Amino acid sequence: MNTSAKKITAALFGLGILALIIGLTSWGRSQIRPAMQIESPKEPDSQTDNASPSSPKIRPVAAVAPFIIRDTDTDSPGTNIVTRIVTMTAEVGGTPPPARQWKVDHGRGYEPLAGATNAIFRIGNAQILDSGFYSLFATNSAGSIQTTPQQLVVTEGED
Repeated sequence: MNTSAKKITAALFGLGILALIIGLTSWGRSQIRPAMQIESPKEPDSQTDNASPSSPKIRPVAAVAPFIIRDTDTDSPGTNIVTRIVTMTAEVGGTPPPARQWKVDHGRGYEPLAGATNAIFRIGNAQILDSGFYSLFATNSAGSIQTTPQQLVVTEGED
C-alpha cells in the first residue's frame, strides 16, 4: 500500500472513530433522563434541556363546552306517592370534565341540591315538598349546559 493510500485509510478510520464517539455521546444523552423527569414526565425539570428531541412534548388540549350524552331521565313516573324512592339520571361530557350540580325549581327559580353532583340523583323518601322541576347543570372553562327539566309531582295516596 502506498503512502497516500495509508494516509486516506488512517483519516477514514479516525473519522469513523470520531463518528462513533459522537453517536455514543448523543445516544447517552437521549436515553438517560434525570429521575425527576422519569417520575413526572409532564412536569419538566428546570435543569432539563426541554429543547432536546427526546423530551416529551406537551400540547394543550382544546377545551370543549359541556354537552349532553343522556338527557334527564327518571325511573319513576312523573307523579309519585309520598315515601317512594325517586331516581333521576343524566350524563354530560366535555373537556375538561365538567362540574355537575343537580338543581330543583319549586317555582322560585333553580336552587342547587346539597351534595347532588353525580350523574344520578336519588330522593330516598319523596315528600310533597320535593315536587318541582329537576335538572342537571354542567359547567367547565368552555361553557355550561342544562339538561331538560324533569317534572316531579309527589302526592298523598296509596300504592
